[in-house]
Amino acid sequence: MALLPLPDTSWLGGRADTIIGVPQDTARQTVRKPRPAAAPADTVFPARNAQGRFSTYTVAPGVSWHYAKPRPFQWLLHIPRDLGQFPGYAFQKENTNTLTGLAVSSVVLWVADQALVDASQDLGRGLHLSASSTSKTLVQVPFRIGAANLPLEFNVPDNLNSAFSYLGNCWTHLAIASGFWVYGGLRQDNRTLQTSSQLGEAILASGLVVQALQRSTGRQRPLVATEERGKWEPFPSFRRYQHQVPNYGAFPGGHLATAMATVTVIADNYPEHRFIRPLGYSLMGLLGYSLLNNGMHWASNYPIGIALGYAFAKIAVRNGRTRVEPAPDPAATGPLAPAKRRPWYRQGSFSPYTFGPFTGASWKLRW
Repeated sequence: MALLPLPDTSWLGGRADTIIGVPQDTARQTVRKPRPAAAPADTVFPARNAQGRFSTYTVAPGVSWHYAKPRPFQWLLHIPRDLGQFPGYAFQKENTNTLTGLAVSSVVLWVADQALVDASQDLGRGLHLSASSTSKTLVQVPFRIGAANLPLEFNVPDNLNSAFSYLGNCWTHLAIASGFWVYGGLRQDNRTLQTSSQLGEAILASGLVVQALQRSTGRQRPLVATEERGKWEPFPSFRRYQHQVPNYGAFPGGHLATAMATVTVIADNYPEHRFIRPLGYSLMGLLGYSLLNNGMHWASNYPIGIALGYAFAKIAVRNGRTRVEPAPDPAATGPLAPAKRRPWYRQGSFSPYTFGPFTGASWKLRW
């Protein structure tokens, strides 16, 4: 038996245990406590800035974003800006194929609209899924503009199909935005606050465009359709639209525009959480089906609505953060390569001179 000296175990971060009376060949095989797993090199946890707030996040190797703290209700002031930027963002040359795809898919779905609604409702009956869109009103605030009655209501669904369709309700997504706002305020997290702000502006900006298009196209919804695929009656009067929304408010789909705006804003700001898009798109699929089942929308209303929500979300995110360019790493670049020598006739340089009463410029050439 050999008495071994105390091994150096300072790297374990704790006290060393004395190994006594262990044969040397056995001691060499002693398994040491493993080191704690280090964080991946491409993960940078945010630190608080001088104001004690989280503001800069590294979400991928070489990709960092800085978020400024938004002012209260600043998103309302950004909506006119977003509406002004929308044509330049959507109708650029790079989007030609996308715009063509939206037009073609809308036409193809319009041809199949009635068959798709009928098949969705047949499936719902087979699953004993109620086709009615009913809800209970929890809060109602009377509000009028002239002769138009525009009450502010907070409703909750009272059946499963209505719960699916409620996924696209504006109040649902504004509640999500409020949750981000509360959490960001408590944690002093600028990214979370900016996400809340961007959700508000993307939802309302896309909603304004959806409303303008619905009031311009005047397409019937399936549940009140008087002819196959619904009747189109463009530009109904404001009062007639308000009193008979189902007769005119089908195209494009506002529920899916709102849902797409929410999913895109959250996913773009939190790209490290890869489950957001699959989860969000799955819920949007349930939403889309429920709207066909209860006769609220035609399938051909979806492509334009989804595109509007996506576009305004992208605009809001683009304006709500700043890319942080990483500083060059001298160790990564290696030794500096010698500069390429310019031709002799390009090596001259002008320099000003003053000599007594004379002032001018001279040209120097190095050989």
